[in-house]
Amino acid sequence: MSTCVNGWGQRSQFDQRRYTGGFANDLEAITAVGGYHGPDDVLEDAVRDLLRHRPALRLSFAVKKYRMGEVGLNQAAELAGLSTEEFTQTLPDRGHSRQAVML
Repeated sequence: MSTCVNGWGQRSQFDQRRYTGGFANDLEAITAVGGYHGPDDVLEDAVRDLLRHRPALRLSFAVKKYRMGEVGLNQAAELAGLSTEEFTQTLPDRGHSRQAVML
């Protein structure tokens, strides 16, 4: 088991053995019957569906990607499902100053 920083910038314990056996078998089965090209496609689809059904998580995800510089303001707003103006208005509540948003 090793400590890593997950996509949200948080430290977590990651045990590679956790994804063997049942979970790995489930991924293979879903890949086969679902018309996916591989397990990564299954996971991408699952994450996309998760974000679609959890708007607060979707917004937090978009803000995190924006903060990390992985996406620009317009793309982050699109990820969040908001207009650029609406997204910009949420940033001060999430630790961004108005000046930082304009940069």
